[in-house]
Amino acid sequence: MGPADLKQITANLNQPYYKNILMDFKNNDDCGIFKIDEHTLLVQSVDFITPIVDDAYLYGQIAAANSLSDIFAKGARAHTAMSLLMWDKVHIEVDEVKEILQGGLSKLIESECALLGGHSTNDKEQKYGLSVTGIIQDGIFWKNNTASVGDIILLTKPIGSGIISTAFKNDKLVFDKSLEVITSMTTLNLNASLCAKKFPVSACTDVTGYGLIGHLIEMVNQNISIELYYNQIPFFDGVLGLADLDIIPGGTHENKKVFQSQVKNTGCFKDIVCYDAQTSGGLLIAVPEKNAFEFKNALSNSGVQAHIIAKCIPKKEYKIYIC
Repeated sequence: MGPADLKQITANLNQPYYKNILMDFKNNDDCGIFKIDEHTLLVQSVDFITPIVDDAYLYGQIAAANSLSDIFAKGARAHTAMSLLMWDKVHIEVDEVKEILQGGLSKLIESECALLGGHSTNDKEQKYGLSVTGIIQDGIFWKNNTASVGDIILLTKPIGSGIISTAFKNDKLVFDKSLEVITSMTTLNLNASLCAKKFPVSACTDVTGYGLIGHLIEMVNQNISIELYYNQIPFFDGVLGLADLDIIPGGTHENKKVFQSQVKNTGCFKDIVCYDAQTSGGLLIAVPEKNAFEFKNALSNSGVQAHIIAKCIPKKEYKIYIC
Protein backbone atom coordinates (compact mmCIF):
# COMPACT_ATOMS: atom_id res chain seq x y z
CA MET A 1 0.00 0.00 0.00
CA GLY A 2 1.48 3.32 -1.09
CA PRO A 3 1.27 6.76 0.53
CA ALA A 4 -1.43 7.88 -1.90
CA ASP A 5 -3.59 4.91 -0.87
CA LEU A 6 -3.13 5.71 2.82
CA LYS A 7 -4.05 9.36 2.32
CA GLN A 8 -7.21 8.36 0.48
CA ILE A 9 -8.20 5.89 3.21
CA THR A 10 -7.63 8.33 6.08
CA ALA A 11 -8.91 11.47 4.32
CA ASN A 12 -12.36 11.29 5.90
CA LEU A 13 -11.22 10.28 9.37
CA ASN A 14 -11.88 13.15 11.74
CA GLN A 15 -11.34 13.33 15.47
CA PRO A 16 -11.80 16.14 18.00
CA TYR A 17 -9.05 18.70 18.36
CA TYR A 18 -6.52 17.74 21.01
CA LYS A 19 -4.12 20.58 21.71
CA ASN A 20 -1.35 18.24 22.77
CA ILE A 21 -1.19 16.30 19.50
CA LEU A 22 1.95 17.33 17.65
CA MET A 23 1.80 14.62 14.99
CA ASP A 24 -0.93 12.12 14.10
CA PHE A 25 -2.24 10.03 11.21
CA LYS A 26 -2.80 13.12 9.09
CA ASN A 27 0.94 13.77 9.00
CA ASN A 28 2.77 11.64 6.46
CA ASP A 29 5.44 10.80 9.00
CA ASP A 30 6.91 7.90 10.97
CA CYS A 31 5.18 8.25 14.35
CA GLY A 32 2.46 9.88 16.36
CA ILE A 33 3.65 12.43 18.94
CA PHE A 34 1.72 13.67 21.98
CA LYS A 35 2.96 16.46 24.26
CA ILE A 36 2.98 15.54 27.95
CA ASP A 37 4.55 18.78 29.15
CA GLU A 38 6.88 21.48 27.85
CA HIS A 39 9.82 19.11 27.46
CA THR A 40 8.31 15.61 27.52
CA LEU A 41 6.86 14.13 24.34
CA LEU A 42 5.22 10.71 23.98
CA VAL A 43 6.14 9.02 20.69
CA GLN A 44 4.26 5.98 19.38
CA SER A 45 4.66 3.72 16.38
CA VAL A 46 3.70 0.24 15.20
CA ASP A 47 5.07 -2.02 12.48
CA PHE A 48 5.30 -5.69 11.54
CA ILE A 49 6.73 -7.69 8.65
CA THR A 50 6.52 -11.12 7.05
CA PRO A 51 9.61 -13.37 7.28
CA ILE A 52 12.48 -11.88 5.31
CA VAL A 53 14.91 -14.72 6.11
CA ASP A 54 14.37 -18.40 6.99
CA ASP A 55 16.23 -18.13 10.30
CA ALA A 56 13.53 -17.52 12.96
CA TYR A 57 15.80 -15.77 15.47
CA LEU A 58 17.22 -13.42 12.84
CA TYR A 59 13.73 -12.73 11.53
CA GLY A 60 12.70 -11.67 15.04
CA GLN A 61 15.74 -9.40 15.34
CA ILE A 62 15.13 -7.78 11.96
CA ALA A 63 11.42 -7.24 12.64
CA ALA A 64 12.17 -5.65 16.02
CA ALA A 65 14.92 -3.41 14.63
CA ASN A 66 12.54 -2.38 11.86
CA SER A 67 9.80 -1.49 14.36
CA LEU A 68 12.13 0.43 16.67
CA SER A 69 13.55 2.45 13.80
CA ASP A 70 10.56 4.81 13.52
CA ILE A 71 11.07 5.87 17.14
CA PHE A 72 14.75 6.60 16.58
CA ALA A 73 13.92 8.55 13.41
CA LYS A 74 12.06 11.10 15.56
CA GLY A 75 14.96 11.56 17.97
CA ALA A 76 13.28 9.56 20.75
CA ARG A 77 14.42 6.76 23.03
CA ALA A 78 12.30 3.61 23.04
CA HIS A 79 10.90 2.86 26.51
CA THR A 80 8.21 0.16 26.21
CA ALA A 81 6.96 -2.25 23.56
CA MET A 82 4.16 -4.74 22.90
CA SER A 83 4.67 -7.74 20.63
CA LEU A 84 2.42 -8.32 17.63
CA LEU A 85 2.41 -11.95 16.50
CA MET A 86 0.32 -13.26 13.61
CA TRP A 87 1.12 -16.96 13.72
CA ASP A 88 0.99 -19.20 10.67
CA LYS A 89 0.54 -22.45 12.55
CA VAL A 90 0.55 -24.50 9.34
CA HIS A 91 4.14 -23.65 8.49
CA ILE A 92 5.69 -22.23 11.68
CA GLU A 93 6.39 -24.57 14.60
CA VAL A 94 6.14 -23.60 18.27
CA ASP A 95 9.92 -23.70 18.70
CA GLU A 96 10.31 -21.31 15.76
CA VAL A 97 7.83 -18.86 17.32
CA LYS A 98 9.87 -18.95 20.52
CA GLU A 99 12.97 -18.09 18.49
CA ILE A 100 11.18 -15.22 16.72
CA LEU A 101 10.12 -13.70 20.04
CA GLN A 102 13.55 -14.26 21.56
CA GLY A 103 15.19 -12.54 18.61
CA GLY A 104 12.87 -9.58 18.98
CA LEU A 105 13.51 -9.41 22.71
CA SER A 106 17.27 -9.31 22.14
CA LYS A 107 16.90 -6.05 20.21
CA LEU A 108 14.59 -4.57 22.83
CA ILE A 109 17.14 -5.38 25.52
CA GLU A 110 19.86 -3.77 23.39
CA SER A 111 17.65 -0.67 23.15
CA GLU A 112 16.95 -0.72 26.91
CA CYS A 113 13.28 -0.93 25.96
CA ALA A 114 10.97 -3.00 28.20
CA LEU A 115 8.67 -5.62 26.68
CA LEU A 116 5.34 -5.31 28.53
CA GLY A 117 3.28 -7.91 26.70
CA GLY A 118 1.57 -8.23 23.35
CA HIS A 119 -1.13 -9.84 21.28
CA SER A 120 -1.20 -12.92 19.05
CA THR A 121 -3.64 -14.35 16.55
CA ASN A 122 -3.73 -17.12 13.98
CA ASP A 123 -2.99 -16.09 10.40
CA LYS A 124 -2.44 -17.68 7.01
CA GLU A 125 0.75 -15.65 6.59
CA GLN A 126 3.37 -15.26 9.30
CA LYS A 127 3.90 -11.72 10.60
CA TYR A 128 5.71 -10.28 13.61
CA GLY A 129 6.51 -6.81 14.86
CA LEU A 130 6.14 -4.36 17.71
CA SER A 131 4.08 -1.48 18.96
CA VAL A 132 6.65 0.86 20.51
CA THR A 133 6.35 3.81 22.85
CA GLY A 134 9.20 6.27 23.05
CA ILE A 135 9.95 9.40 25.02
CA ILE A 136 11.62 12.66 24.03
CA GLN A 137 12.78 14.59 27.09
CA ASP A 138 14.13 17.79 25.54
CA GLY A 139 10.99 18.75 23.60
CA ILE A 140 12.83 18.47 20.27
CA PHE A 141 11.59 16.07 17.60
CA TRP A 142 12.41 15.67 13.93
CA LYS A 143 9.86 15.80 11.15
CA ASN A 144 10.54 14.22 7.80
CA ASN A 145 9.75 17.26 5.61
CA THR A 146 11.36 20.29 7.25
CA ALA A 147 14.71 20.43 5.43
CA SER A 148 15.87 23.73 3.90
CA VAL A 149 17.66 24.75 0.72
CA GLY A 150 21.35 23.94 1.06
CA ASP A 151 20.90 21.12 3.57
CA ILE A 152 22.93 17.95 3.05
CA ILE A 153 21.29 14.51 3.43
CA LEU A 154 23.21 11.57 4.87
CA LEU A 155 22.23 7.89 4.67
CA THR A 156 23.34 5.56 7.46
CA LYS A 157 22.88 2.12 5.84
CA PRO A 158 23.34 0.66 2.35
CA ILE A 159 20.47 0.04 -0.07
CA GLY A 160 19.29 -3.21 -1.66
CA SER A 161 17.91 -5.47 1.08
CA GLY A 162 14.69 -6.11 -0.85
CA ILE A 163 16.55 -7.39 -3.89
CA ILE A 164 18.86 -9.57 -1.82
CA SER A 165 15.94 -11.02 0.15
CA THR A 166 14.24 -11.89 -3.14
CA ALA A 167 17.45 -13.58 -4.29
CA PHE A 168 17.43 -15.69 -1.10
CA LYS A 169 13.84 -16.76 -1.71
CA ASN A 170 14.53 -17.69 -5.33
CA ASP A 171 17.77 -19.57 -4.61
CA LYS A 172 19.80 -17.03 -6.58
CA LEU A 173 21.95 -16.25 -3.56
CA VAL A 174 23.11 -18.53 -0.76
CA PHE A 175 21.95 -17.33 2.66
CA ASP A 176 24.75 -16.64 5.12
CA LYS A 177 24.33 -15.05 8.56
CA SER A 178 27.60 -13.18 8.10
CA LEU A 179 26.46 -11.29 4.99
CA GLU A 180 26.62 -7.50 5.21
CA VAL A 181 22.89 -7.20 4.53
CA ILE A 182 22.00 -9.40 7.53
CA THR A 183 24.29 -7.44 9.83
CA SER A 184 22.75 -4.21 8.55
CA MET A 185 19.11 -5.27 8.99
CA THR A 186 19.75 -6.49 12.54
CA THR A 187 21.62 -3.30 13.48
CA LEU A 188 19.61 -0.72 15.38
CA ASN A 189 19.45 2.90 14.26
CA LEU A 190 19.90 3.89 17.91
CA ASN A 191 23.53 5.01 17.72
CA ALA A 192 22.84 7.10 14.63
CA SER A 193 19.89 8.75 16.38
CA LEU A 194 21.84 9.46 19.58
CA CYS A 195 24.68 10.99 17.58
CA ALA A 196 22.26 13.11 15.53
CA LYS A 197 20.81 14.59 18.74
CA LYS A 198 24.09 16.49 19.12
CA PHE A 199 23.63 18.28 15.79
CA PRO A 200 21.07 20.72 14.29
CA VAL A 201 19.04 18.12 12.39
CA SER A 202 16.67 19.73 9.89
CA ALA A 203 14.69 16.58 9.01
CA CYS A 204 14.91 12.83 9.47
CA THR A 205 13.17 9.66 8.36
CA ASP A 206 14.10 6.00 7.93
CA VAL A 207 14.25 4.04 4.68
CA THR A 208 11.74 1.21 4.62
CA GLY A 209 9.01 0.00 2.29
CA TYR A 210 8.86 2.98 -0.06
CA GLY A 211 12.54 2.66 -0.91
CA LEU A 212 15.19 5.36 -1.00
CA ILE A 213 13.32 7.42 -3.61
CA GLY A 214 9.96 7.16 -1.86
CA HIS A 215 11.35 8.32 1.47
CA LEU A 216 13.36 11.13 -0.12
CA ILE A 217 10.11 12.31 -1.73
CA GLU A 218 8.59 12.41 1.75
CA MET A 219 11.39 14.79 2.73
CA VAL A 220 10.51 17.26 -0.04
CA ASN A 221 8.49 20.36 0.89
CA GLN A 222 7.18 23.43 -0.92
CA ASN A 223 10.59 25.10 -0.89
CA ILE A 224 12.94 22.34 -1.98
CA SER A 225 13.71 19.63 -4.47
CA ILE A 226 16.47 17.09 -3.84
CA GLU A 227 19.55 16.21 -5.88
CA LEU A 228 20.41 12.55 -5.34
CA TYR A 229 24.04 11.69 -6.11
CA TYR A 230 23.79 8.19 -7.56
CA ASN A 231 27.51 7.41 -7.35
CA GLN A 232 27.53 8.27 -3.65
CA ILE A 233 24.73 5.84 -2.71
CA PRO A 234 26.03 2.81 -0.77
CA PHE A 235 24.64 -0.42 -2.22
CA PHE A 236 25.02 -3.87 -0.67
CA ASP A 237 27.54 -6.10 -2.41
CA GLY A 238 26.06 -7.84 -5.44
CA VAL A 239 22.85 -5.83 -5.58
CA LEU A 240 23.50 -4.18 -8.94
CA GLY A 241 24.36 -7.55 -10.50
CA LEU A 242 21.17 -9.11 -9.15
CA ALA A 243 19.20 -6.18 -10.57
CA ASP A 244 20.80 -6.88 -13.96
CA LEU A 245 19.35 -10.40 -13.68
CA ASP A 246 15.91 -8.86 -13.00
CA ILE A 247 15.77 -10.29 -9.48
CA ILE A 248 13.49 -7.51 -8.30
CA PRO A 249 10.71 -7.80 -5.69
CA GLY A 250 7.18 -6.75 -6.60
CA GLY A 251 7.22 -3.97 -4.02
CA THR A 252 10.22 -2.39 -5.72
CA HIS A 253 8.50 -2.39 -9.12
CA GLU A 254 5.40 -0.91 -7.47
CA ASN A 255 7.47 1.85 -5.88
CA LYS A 256 8.90 2.83 -9.24
CA LYS A 257 5.44 2.83 -10.82
CA VAL A 258 4.10 5.13 -8.08
CA PHE A 259 7.04 7.53 -7.71
CA GLN A 260 8.86 7.75 -11.06
CA SER A 261 6.71 10.64 -12.37
CA GLN A 262 8.22 12.78 -9.58
CA VAL A 263 11.81 11.87 -10.46
CA LYS A 264 14.19 13.10 -13.16
CA ASN A 265 17.01 10.66 -13.95
CA THR A 266 19.55 13.03 -15.43
CA GLY A 267 22.20 10.44 -16.24
CA CYS A 268 20.30 7.27 -17.23
CA PHE A 269 21.49 5.56 -14.06
CA LYS A 270 20.25 2.08 -13.11
CA ASP A 271 17.64 3.62 -10.85
CA ILE A 272 15.47 0.56 -10.05
CA VAL A 273 17.69 -0.13 -7.02
CA CYS A 274 16.87 3.35 -5.70
CA TYR A 275 13.22 2.27 -5.52
CA ASP A 276 14.01 -1.01 -3.76
CA ALA A 277 11.69 -1.69 -0.82
CA GLN A 278 13.88 -1.89 2.29
CA THR A 279 13.45 -3.61 5.62
CA SER A 280 15.16 -2.13 8.68
CA GLY A 281 16.94 0.40 6.49
CA GLY A 282 19.04 3.32 7.59
CA LEU A 283 18.18 6.86 8.54
CA LEU A 284 18.05 9.75 6.08
CA ILE A 285 19.24 12.76 8.07
CA ALA A 286 19.30 16.34 6.76
CA VAL A 287 21.67 18.83 8.36
CA PRO A 288 22.97 22.29 7.36
CA GLU A 289 25.86 22.03 4.89
CA LYS A 290 28.31 23.60 7.36
CA ASN A 291 27.70 20.70 9.78
CA ALA A 292 27.68 17.84 7.27
CA PHE A 293 31.29 16.61 7.42
CA GLU A 294 31.59 17.05 11.18
CA PHE A 295 28.37 15.07 11.56
CA LYS A 296 29.60 12.36 9.18
CA ASN A 297 32.80 12.01 11.21
CA ALA A 298 30.86 11.89 14.47
CA LEU A 299 28.68 9.12 13.07
CA SER A 300 31.79 7.20 12.05
CA ASN A 301 33.18 7.55 15.57
CA SER A 302 29.87 6.12 16.83
CA GLY A 303 30.27 3.07 14.60
CA VAL A 304 27.89 4.31 11.90
CA GLN A 305 29.31 4.45 8.35
CA ALA A 306 27.14 7.17 6.86
CA HIS A 307 27.33 8.54 3.32
CA ILE A 308 26.51 11.99 1.99
CA ILE A 309 24.08 11.15 -0.82
CA ALA A 310 21.95 14.21 -1.53
CA LYS A 311 21.50 17.96 -1.29
CA CYS A 312 18.38 20.10 -0.94
CA ILE A 313 18.10 22.60 -3.80
CA PRO A 314 15.57 25.34 -4.60
CA LYS A 315 12.21 24.00 -5.75
CA LYS A 316 12.16 22.83 -9.37
CA GLU A 317 9.81 20.89 -11.64
CA TYR A 318 10.66 17.45 -10.23
CA LYS A 319 10.95 16.47 -6.58
CA ILE A 320 14.04 14.28 -7.06
CA TYR A 321 16.89 14.70 -9.54
CA ILE A 322 19.17 11.67 -9.84
CA CYS A 323 22.54 12.99 -10.93
